[in-house]
Amino acid sequence: MNKQYEEIDIKRIADFQSTLSHCPIHLFGLKREDKGDYIFTHSSGAMYDALGVSVRPAAGTKLYELHSKELVSSWTPQIEKAFSGETQTAEIEVAAHTVRTTLYPVLGENQVIGTSYMVSLKDQSESIRDNKFKQLFNHALEAIILCRSNMEIAEVNERACELLELSREELIGKNAETFFMKNGRDVIRKKWGEVMHGKKISGEFRYRTPDGYYKEIEYSCEKDMVDFLHVTILKDVTDQKLTEQKLLKAETLNVVGELAAGVAHEIRNPLTSLKGFVQLIQNQTDDFNQYLSIILSEVDRIEHIIKEFLVLSKSNSQNFELTCIEAIIKDTVDLLNTQAIMKNIEILTDFEDGIPLMFCDPMQLKQVFINFIKNAIEASSIGNKVDVTIKMCPHSKYVQIQICDYGCGMEESVLKKIGKPFFTTKDEGTGLGLMVSNNIIKHHSGKLDVQSEKGIGTKFIISLPVDKQN
Repeated sequence: MNKQYEEIDIKRIADFQSTLSHCPIHLFGLKREDKGDYIFTHSSGAMYDALGVSVRPAAGTKLYELHSKELVSSWTPQIEKAFSGETQTAEIEVAAHTVRTTLYPVLGENQVIGTSYMVSLKDQSESIRDNKFKQLFNHALEAIILCRSNMEIAEVNERACELLELSREELIGKNAETFFMKNGRDVIRKKWGEVMHGKKISGEFRYRTPDGYYKEIEYSCEKDMVDFLHVTILKDVTDQKLTEQKLLKAETLNVVGELAAGVAHEIRNPLTSLKGFVQLIQNQTDDFNQYLSIILSEVDRIEHIIKEFLVLSKSNSQNFELTCIEAIIKDTVDLLNTQAIMKNIEILTDFEDGIPLMFCDPMQLKQVFINFIKNAIEASSIGNKVDVTIKMCPHSKYVQIQICDYGCGMEESVLKKIGKPFFTTKDEGTGLGLMVSNNIIKHHSGKLDVQSEKGIGTKFIISLPVDKQN
């Protein structure tokens, strides 16, 4: 009876081996002696016959005896990963055919088992499409991130790495919500729930780079775009936001300018009459002289504000001529020296040789320099100094005028507000001086930069083109 069962088992094994030998898939096992030296432990299947390869692998055959050492070397990284416990899949070229091979590690043994089969024409076309997608993905102009349903990053392209300033290894496996500031994480979790329900979402968030800088990033997300992964496209809109802020500031200047023209003319005429009658009363009696003097002082202050308003409204009408910028600065320094001496402050000038003549409105630029140098004197402590320098900007056609004080300086929060209408740190100021000056500089196609540090001082840097001609 036992002999009968033994014969049946032998027959079943023989039938199974016969079936395997005709199988169009190649089944095999490999063991490792040294890295790059792999030996077949078993081999079955008819795939090599279908490929037209006459030499078939047999137990004990070394892998490089069937294939070139160069080809085996190209497979080695994936084979080694399989021996380390990771299932590996690869497409390799054998006898001018594409063969897809999967390697499965045998746990606890220095072996792997594998299956190989020829890729069909359909599979090849899918592979080609996959390769084209990968090329488009990696070389896309937009930053693209593929996320799993739990918001874990599965893949990123090169542009995303550049935008976030992190490597691919640093990004993959991270949860996407970690890139949002604290208050934005609850929002993105809620929005991601909408993505999981098939809704396309978009928005903006502020991202802090590894260097500590901030970027404004626009995003859009859509579900199941690629192999059940969800696509997120990122766009850096930092420069766009800065441009919008500048346009808003320019629009504010335009509105104030238009308002200035109307208000100034409406107030100036009755103000002239009021001032005239106050002076007439003052000449006829001394009874209320103290009060009348205060009234005239306040009227003069109103007139001063109106004049600055009118500069805003008339800043487009300029009288340009070729002028020596050093002469304008010297005249301004001479004008303000008396005020500086009263505070025991020294105005030091340093002019670079060879500064060319500039095509500008001398009176308007003089007003700019008066505003800035006067501010520097008022911000300085007794016995301090103010530096005024003129030099050519390196590699450009701009003259740079720097007015630097060593006074109290400004905090960053205050620095952001200067130049806004009626914002001032002075008790008696109007907040229009810097606004007027900035407007004049812009109409000369120039640039203004203000640098300040609390307790250190403030520097106004005015850059004006030497070739502007109107």
